[in-house]
Amino acid sequence: MKKTFLLIAALAATVTVSAQDDLVIYGDETTGVEWHNFAGPTNVQEVDNPSKDAVNSTNKCISMLRPKQTGGSDEIGWNWEGALSESFNVPNITDYNSVSMLVKKPYPGKVCLELQSPTGGSSMIFAEYTATDDSWQRLVFPVINVAGLGDTGMTKILIEIHREDENNNDDFEDCVMYADEITLHKAMPGFYFNGEDKIAGGWLPFPSDEFSKKAMIVDNPDKTGINNTDRCLWIKREKMDELFSGAINRNFKVTNLSDFKYFTMMMKKSVAGPVSLEIQSPGEVKKQLLTADYTEVGAWQELHFDIPQDVLEGEPLQIIILQAHAIDTKEDEAFVDPIDIYVDELYLSDGTTSISLSELNEAEIVKTEVYNVNGILVGTWGAEENVIPVNYGKGVYIVRQTDSTGKVAVRKMINE
Repeated sequence: MKKTFLLIAALAATVTVSAQDDLVIYGDETTGVEWHNFAGPTNVQEVDNPSKDAVNSTNKCISMLRPKQTGGSDEIGWNWEGALSESFNVPNITDYNSVSMLVKKPYPGKVCLELQSPTGGSSMIFAEYTATDDSWQRLVFPVINVAGLGDTGMTKILIEIHREDENNNDDFEDCVMYADEITLHKAMPGFYFNGEDKIAGGWLPFPSDEFSKKAMIVDNPDKTGINNTDRCLWIKREKMDELFSGAINRNFKVTNLSDFKYFTMMMKKSVAGPVSLEIQSPGEVKKQLLTADYTEVGAWQELHFDIPQDVLEGEPLQIIILQAHAIDTKEDEAFVDPIDIYVDELYLSDGTTSISLSELNEAEIVKTEVYNVNGILVGTWGAEENVIPVNYGKGVYIVRQTDSTGKVAVRKMINE
C-alpha cells in the first residue's frame, strides 16, 4: 500500500493537547485575576458570558469597550487599547509553545497578546479573529521572542483585542468585545496558512508599516480554478516598491525545518515572474532565500519551494518574508502600477512518497498536473520528470497531461 503525507490539514486549528500540558491562567476556574483599562477603554471588567455556545459555555469572561474616536492625549481610539492584568506569575514561560484564548467581537481583525515582565521586557504575539457573525472563536498564539522577559518570566498580559486603526473606517462603530479562557500549552502550534484559518496570526505588509493596508485577507477573486477557498491573502505591489516587497509573518514556529523537503503555496497575479520566500530564524540571526517561478499569468498556480540541506544552519524557523514579485520594477516601462497579488494555501511537506505517472501516456509530455477530487492542484511538473511527489493521502486524483503538440489528456488515478 502506498503512503502519502500531508503535514498540516485544514483542521489544524483544532489541535488538542493532553490535560497535563495545559495551564489555564484565566478562565472560569481561576481566582484572583484582575483586569484594568489600558489606553482608553473605560469599562474593562469581568461580566457574564453574553452568548454561551459550543465554543465557549463558561459563565464569566472579560468585557472591554473598543471606541472609534481619534486618538488624543487620553489615548482614546488607539489600536493598542485593551485589558491589562498584572495577576500572573509564570517564570517558566519558555516551557510553553503556544497560548490559546477565546475571543468574541463584532469585527474580524488582528488580536495581540503582549506578554510582559516586571522589569519591562515584553513579547508581542498575534493571531487573527476571522468570524463575521460575532461568535466565540479560539485563537492560538505561538510563544516566540520571550527571551526579553528574563529570569522573572511573565507577570503581565495586555490583550489588544482589536489591533486595527479604525479612525477612518466608516463601517466601524464603538463596540464591546470579549475575551476568555487564556491557556498555556506545551503542544506546538501547527504550521500552515490559508485565508480561512490562521494559526500563526496575520501577515503584515513588508517593508511598509502594518497600517498601510498593502497586505490583508480578502475574498478569493477566482474560485473557478484550482483554488476554490473562500479567502486568501492579498498583496498590493506598486511600481516603486523594492523587489523584496510583499508581506511578512513573524509568528511561525518550526523547531526542525530540516525534517521537511519543500513548501507549497498558491499564487495568482497578472504578471509572470519569480517569487521568493525569505525564511529566517528567531531574531533574524539566520536567513535563507527560496525561489520559485510564477508562469500561469492571471490564474492560480501552485508554487514549489525546495528546502536545501542544512537549512538555516539547523536553527528553527520563525519568520517568513513573502517577496511576492521579486523583480526590480522601477525602470520597467511595461509594469502596470499597481498590481494585485493573491496568495493562499502555504504548507510544508516532507515529500517522502511519490506516484509514478510514466505509464499514463507514451507521447512526449511537456506538462503534468495532478488535482485532488476537490479540484485543488497538488503537483505540477515538466517533461523531464515522470514521478510526482504528492502530499495528500490515498484516494482518487485527476491527472491532466499536455504533450508537445498541445494535446491534453485527462485521466483518473487511484492512489491506494
